[in-house]
This record gives sequence, structure tokens and C-alpha cells, in this order.
Amino acid sequence: MPEREQPTGDPELDRLMTEFRANSQEFSDVMGQVGEVVGRAATQDDRIQVRVSASGQLTALHIDPRAMRMGSRELADTIMDLSRRAAEDAARRLMEVTRPYLGE
Repeated sequence: MPEREQPTGDPELDRLMTEFRANSQEFSDVMGQVGEVVGRAATQDDRIQVRVSASGQLTALHIDPRAMRMGSRELADTIMDLSRRAAEDAARRLMEVTRPYLGE
């Protein structure tokens, strides 16, 4: 048994240390899951696709050459809308990951 896991001789302290180690591992696991959260959105024809991180930061943008036929304003509006929808998707996924660990 590693030194940090050796019993102290105090049952209450040993219980608290065991609980602390379990909670620390659980927190680490949840943070790993949070880091993997990705939000996505795309046009119905998949010509424009957006991916964002858990914080809503744009991480990928795909524009099919056929989408370039759109006017610049329509293209910009579509990208902005998809970015918002992807951020909402990421927030929803983040809530799913963290909900079991949040209080009432």
C-alpha cells in the first residue's frame, strides 16, 4: 500500500481520507468528460458545419464549396446562427455531464 494510503490509526481520519481520494478521482473523471464536450450544428444539407468546445469557442468550420453560392450576408448569418446553435448544443451536453454532480 502506498504511504499516502496507509491507515493513520484514527478511524475517522482514515474514513475522511478515503472519501477525499474517491471524491478527487470522481472530480478528475468529470473534468475529463467536460474537456471532451463538443457542440455541433450544421445546415440541413451539411454544406456548412460548425463545431465548438464546451466553452462555446469555435474549433472547426467546414464550408462546402457549393455553399459559396450564397451571398456574403446570408453566409455570414448562417455561420453566426450555426455557431449559436452549436454553443447551445455544447451547453446542453455539458449539463448532461455535470448534472449528477450539481446540487438541487
